Parts: sequence; C-alpha cells; structure tokens
Amino acid sequence: MSIKVHRGLEQTGGCITEISTATSRVFIDFGQNLPGNGECTTPEQDKLMVENIFKNNLKVHEAVFYSHGHEDHVGLFEYIPLHVPQYMSEGTKELLLLKYRTLREGAELCIEQLRSDETFAKEQYNEAIAQRENAIKKIKLLSRINTWSRTDPHKAPSPIIIGNITITPFFNCHSIYDSYMFLIEADGTRIWHTGDYRAHGYMGKGLFPTLNKYAKNIDTLIIEGTMLNRNDKCIHECKVSNKMANVMKAFKYVFVLASATDIERLASIKNAASEAKKTLYICSKFMASTMKLFTKRESERSHGLFDFSPRMIRHNILERVKKKGFVLIAGTSQISRVEKYLKELPIEETLLIYSSWEGYYTIPEQIAVNPNYKKFRELFNNIVDIHTSGHADKETIKKVIDIVKPKNTILIHKEKGAVL
Repeated sequence: MSIKVHRGLEQTGGCITEISTATSRVFIDFGQNLPGNGECTTPEQDKLMVENIFKNNLKVHEAVFYSHGHEDHVGLFEYIPLHVPQYMSEGTKELLLLKYRTLREGAELCIEQLRSDETFAKEQYNEAIAQRENAIKKIKLLSRINTWSRTDPHKAPSPIIIGNITITPFFNCHSIYDSYMFLIEADGTRIWHTGDYRAHGYMGKGLFPTLNKYAKNIDTLIIEGTMLNRNDKCIHECKVSNKMANVMKAFKYVFVLASATDIERLASIKNAASEAKKTLYICSKFMASTMKLFTKRESERSHGLFDFSPRMIRHNILERVKKKGFVLIAGTSQISRVEKYLKELPIEETLLIYSSWEGYYTIPEQIAVNPNYKKFRELFNNIVDIHTSGHADKETIKKVIDIVKPKNTILIHKEKGAVL
C-alpha cells in the first residue's frame, strides 16, 4: 500500500489522506480548511481540488471514509463524485442531518418573515433562498451516504471491503459525538489511522484497551498531533464538571458557552448543574435535537450519563425562572437572545462559563471568521474559562505510539513545524 496525504501534514484540520493499492484506494476524511491553519481556500478552490483528485482515476475501486462530523474532516463531502461511495458512522450521519435540517428550517423561517415585510431587502431574501437550497442539497447528498453501526465494547467491529482493501472502524473519544479510528489492511500491510481522539473523556477509557487488542503489527501509524505545540495539560471531563459545579454555586445565573454536538461536555454541564442544585435550560432548537439524539442512542448504554432532559427557556418565562436562578447552555448563534436575557438580570449575580477553545477569542484569524465568541464574552462582567481539549495531549500521543510500536509514523492534523 502507498500513502498520500493531500492535506493535513502541516496544518490543523482540512485533512485528506489517500491510501491505495494497484487496483483500489480509500480516502480518510475530506475536510475544509480551518481559519488560521494552513492556506485559506474558497469553496471554489476546494471543489476544484476535489475534482482534480478524482479525475483520470485508474483505480477500479475507491471510497471515502469519514472519521467524524467536524467540518475540517467532513466539510467537502458535497464535492465527492456521485459514483464514489462514501461511508460514515450512523451517529455522524444523524448528527449532520439534524444540522442541515435545522439550517433549512431557519432559512425557511427567515424567508417567511421577509415575505411578510414589504420593505425587505432583496439581497437578504436571495441569501435566505440560497441557504435553504444549500441545506436541501446537502440533506439529499447525506441520504446517499453509507453507514456502519457502532459495536458493543467487547465485540470486534465489522470490516468494510473496498476492492482489495479492508477497512475496520473503531469507536473512539473526541469532542463530537460518534468519532472513529481506522485499521486499513491490504497487500500484507497494516495501517492505523487515529482520526481525532483523546483519552480524557468519559468514553476515552476504551482507547488504550482497543489499541492493545487490535493495533498489532502496524506498519504505519497515521496519528493526529493537534496538541504537540501546546503545553496544555488536559484534565478529565469529570474535573471539568467539578470545576463548573463549584462556580455555579457562587452565582445565581450561569450561562455556559458550549457546543451542541459535544455529548461529553453537555454531560459535564448537566452533572454540574445537578450538583449545584440549579435547573438546566437551553435556548437552541438544534441543541434540543442533538440532546434528544444523544439520549435515544446513548442513555441506556451510558447508565444515564447521556440522558438529557433540559427545559427550553423563552423570554416570556424568564421573569418566572429567574427567581430561583438557572444554568443556561447556549452557542454563539444565540448571542442576540442571550443579550436580551442579560438586560433582565443583575450583572453582579451573572456568570459566563466559557467552555470552548480559547483560540476562538484570542487568535485574530479566528476572530475575523467568527467574531461571535469574542462578542459573547464581552456581554459579561464575570467570566471563567473551564475547558479541556477534544484532542490528545502530548503525553497521550507518545503513549499511543509506544503501545502501537509502528514501523513508521506519520503526524497529521498538527500545527506547522510541530514535532514529537
């Protein structure tokens, strides 16, 4: 087998890795570039790049596999030729369908509101139409994508055959639901691709046992190195939850900025709110949908850890709920709603727990692309950062390499110049 990293050797995200034999090839991820990491590309440039990768292909068999649902790994799925099979986990597909259905509904609501306003701007209307059509297109494309099911922890997952290549997905822990590693086998060669992973999440306890059991006689380890240039010592999600609970007890009104797709962080917040004896609220339909999905798929398996039943907060009930205090999880897309809520609350009794990567509000390139993280923080006087990375720290990366003992190692998904 041969390995070609089209993108991701000297940048975080935007990953595209090709593994091929004489007759077959598979790709692991087709991701968008992240702002501030690698060369910035337009959608037109990305589409052309994908077309160039697939044109004049001489392989008889080919397919694309996605490790998880973050845009820097799956964001270019819409450009893959229709004749090329694509694979992702059931959980990833459901999560992406929720995302684009929510975007479609939001665009349709915007269109209705604009139509009822005789003074609406045509540009704004056309933009909403384009957003709706784009969401509909992606929903249709996602419906064609093949899926694999997550196996029970003590069972070997089922392999998928692409020509003379065998690829087996192994569940791992990351800051988005249903993430995977891959074992790729062909021509007597074994390659292990980690995807994005960590050991310090609730579901991270299976990482080392999985590697010890299945990652044997590995010729090449393709491993992500996001944290190699960072000195952060990652804490476990349990500690994240404990820290949150402590500060929640000190303030009556607590807002938490967190991702709707990070099942483990949502569980940490839920547990912290319970420990602080505060009612948990959300204000996002998308977050309500993801929590419902997580509960359906994971509540029983997790013995209730991932069982979510938050209340939806609305402005007309704020006066009633603010008497007791609350914890409200929100994303940056709810910034205008949160700003309205804050006008009704005493600022000295209100806290923001910022539970996302600090780079979103400190790195100029990140701020330029999405200024709402910084703007969200600026709404509050009292702020505390409580977060842990969705990626393995340097110590874990070294431990993985030590367990696998590969003949060769390829570092991807890392900052430029980062080394072990």
